[in-house]
Amino acid sequence: MAKDNKDKKVKKVNPITATFSELKQVSWPTFGITMKRLGTVLVITGLFLLVLIGIDALLGFIHRELFQIAATTRDYLTVAQISALIVSAVLVVGSIVCFIIYKVLKSKNKD
Repeated sequence: MAKDNKDKKVKKVNPITATFSELKQVSWPTFGITMKRLGTVLVITGLFLLVLIGIDALLGFIHRELFQIAATTRDYLTVAQISALIVSAVLVVGSIVCFIIYKVLKSKNKD
């Protein structure tokens, strides 16, 4: 058995040469396909940016208005403060409902 291993010579391959030979076998996309994919990525990134800016503005509004409630000594709330309370309550309830739906669907998919 040891004699068989000595008869077979292992060919040493340069890793750089092997890398370039593998890269020659890759089928690269054309410039047009690459530009279409880049456009798709940029559009989706822009949409996510707009969504995140909207969420940030909404949460900033809620934060400003709710902390203004604590800073004022008036007995009544402004329309902006009431809307901030309503929107924050809807967000909290919506988050809880989404979490419950997620857990129910996850448990049904296990079965």
